Formats: sequence, C-alpha cells, structure tokens
Amino acid sequence: MIRQLLSRIVHGTPSEEARLLAEANAFPRYTPHRFRYRDLTLQVTDMLSVAWQVQEFFVEERLKFTATGPRPVIIDCGSNVGISVLYQRRMHPDAQITCFEPDPAVFACLQENLRANGITGVDCRREAVWVHNDGVTFSSEGADGGSISGTGVKVPSVRLRQILEQHAHIDLLKVDIEGAETEVLLDCAEALERVRFLYVEFHSYAGAPQRLHELLTLLARHGFRYYIHRIGVHHTHPFAGLEPAVMDMQLDIHAIRG
Repeated sequence: MIRQLLSRIVHGTPSEEARLLAEANAFPRYTPHRFRYRDLTLQVTDMLSVAWQVQEFFVEERLKFTATGPRPVIIDCGSNVGISVLYQRRMHPDAQITCFEPDPAVFACLQENLRANGITGVDCRREAVWVHNDGVTFSSEGADGGSISGTGVKVPSVRLRQILEQHAHIDLLKVDIEGAETEVLLDCAEALERVRFLYVEFHSYAGAPQRLHELLTLLARHGFRYYIHRIGVHHTHPFAGLEPAVMDMQLDIHAIRG
C-alpha cells in the first residue's frame, strides 16, 4: 500500500490522500493538529493514524453497505476522532448512529469534528464497550491504539450486549476496540443475530493467547459468513522467526448475515 502511494507521488500527480499520507508521515507523532481533507475540517491527536483512517474509510470504503431502509442503525465501537462516523453520515444522511470512544482527548476531537462539520443527531458516548457497566482501566496510546489494560486510568464502560438488545435490527456494527473484541463479542452471543453487517478489527498481541478460532466459531454459530483481510504486520518467513511487533497478527473481518 505504501509503495503504491509513493509510486503515485513519484510518477504522477499525487491524489489528495497520497499527499495527506506523505504530510502525515513527516509530521511528529502523537501531536495535536488540525487539517483539511476534501470539504472536512479535522482535529486529531495523531495525524498519521487518522490519515490512514481517511484512506480506509473514504478511499477504500471498507465499511460501505447498502441500507434496506431510509434510517439504518449503525453502532460504532471505537470511533476514534470520528472518520468512520463522518463517512457513514455522508453515505446515509438519516442514519441512527451511536458511537463509543473512551479516550478523553480523542473523544474531544470526535465531538469537535462532528461540530465543525455540521453533523448532528449522533449519540456520542465516552465509554469503553465491555462485558459490564462497572468501568475499566484504560491505557491511552495517544493515537488509535488505546486499550483496556491493567494500567492507566479508570473510564466508564458499557456492556455492548445491552446496547444491541435495545434494537430489533442493526444494519452495521463496527467493533475496533484494540484487543477486547473477542471477549466483548462472546458476551454478546445471541444478540449478534440482530446484526446484518459486522465489522471487526481483530488484534492478536504477541505473547497473549490467540483467540481467532473462538471469534470465527461464534460468527459461524450465529449465522454469519465472513471475509478476512490481513492488515498491519506482515511476517514474510514465519518459520524463520516472527518480525518483532506488539501484535503478531491483525485482521479486518467483514461478517455478513444471509
């Protein structure tokens, strides 16, 4: 992906997204910044991670779907600064969107980006989706990698199962919660049968038990077919040793009902 974008810069007029990624790669990491993309004004805590989100959602359109009605229900867990929310509001102007982001600094950017771009009617909640409502310890990474962990600060939590059970039908459930996805979705179980499209960013952290088989079994049991795409770290010769990385595997999983 990076080679393709750099090739476009070298051999022809770069796209707006290629210019944005080039600028972001040269910009200091974990530094608050405001910039323009297309007709959007974006406030961020980390330019590089958001530039990649722009590529994923607005260019590759990884969460594109056809709604069956005028007001699709979208639940966005791990909204970061709101790029996915801005995309969905553009695609589905009357969608009922609920989004969750536990990182206080990132959540402030999410709220500002909706306000600055005239987006109303989105239920924004500064909570971590989890398996109970008792609060969790959250470690902020400064970009899009904050996660539930043993160290950090206490933040409010919400049991995702209860959120799903409030809806008879959910058009899209997005779950990008940095390693908590398997535990949370296992807790949701039968409530997932209300979901038509489910997007999961799966994280396998080096040294931790691998639970992909549990997640895929859950999806199959509750009526989903799935498509898996590798993202993030790539190990060219796994038998010769995995490349040093926080995660040994990272996947996009698109699960589709029916």
